[in-house]
Amino acid sequence: MAVKRNEFVFLCSSCGHQEPKWLGRCPECGEWNTLVQKTASSRTGSSVVVPLPLAAIEPLDGNRIDSGIGEMNRVLGGGIMKKSAILVGGEPGIGKSTLLLQAVGSAITKARVLYVSGEESAEQIKLRAERLGVAR
Repeated sequence: MAVKRNEFVFLCSSCGHQEPKWLGRCPECGEWNTLVQKTASSRTGSSVVVPLPLAAIEPLDGNRIDSGIGEMNRVLGGGIMKKSAILVGGEPGIGKSTLLLQAVGSAITKARVLYVSGEESAEQIKLRAERLGVAR
């Protein structure tokens, strides 16, 4: 990223990642509200930013959670990314809530899973979870 003099960059106070504009969440480390505006001349660390070819970047291992549903893992590139949100959309009645409840019930993780719904009541979610055999 080339930065002109007197331009601003936003540096993550957690990992040092820089962005040309402010973001609520650092795309590098995932921390919220850590990007701080700095002038280009006040950047910390190296003043030269070198672009990297994709082949030179090592993928992060162990950052995905197995959903327990093979096809869902495939669509998500190998599982659910930790510290991420997935928006599932589609026509009413096609099974979005059922699919997600099945994933919650079969996810291979020791962590707790938060299921958020803007459409269904807690009672509706519980009844569907019981019908699917995934109520905990």
